[in-house]
Amino acid sequence: MRSDPSEVAMRNLLRLVEQDPILRDIVNPSLPTARWQARFEPAVDVVETPEGWTLILEVPGVPRDALSLKLDGTRLSVRGTKPERVGKARVAERETGPFLREFILPFQVRAEAITAHLADGVLTVTLPRSGAGGAQQIPVT
Repeated sequence: MRSDPSEVAMRNLLRLVEQDPILRDIVNPSLPTARWQARFEPAVDVVETPEGWTLILEVPGVPRDALSLKLDGTRLSVRGTKPERVGKARVAERETGPFLREFILPFQVRAEAITAHLADGVLTVTLPRSGAGGAQQIPVT
């Protein structure tokens, strides 16, 4: 028994639509589906100056008290948690949850002169060169 060419074409189209989220959104223009696993890892820029480094991390929605910075010798750790959503998400493309970014600095820094400032979802950490290392917590202002 032969299949109708229109049925074969429809089955092939449905198979393609199931595999491709963009086609699925075009054919069924309801809510989009998530494109990746929801795990937050802040983007970072590292800017080097003659005085040291400046780290700029994007942490939108992360409250100041959920951030923790620690310098241990030449290792800087930035920890935090982006709060989970309230309610059941129908579409979840924004990442949430805990994160850890670690940086090995190619120089000793003056631990007492490190500053960390959070404004408009951007954490700016200034790391001035030289000084003896030792573990130290860094307050976020």
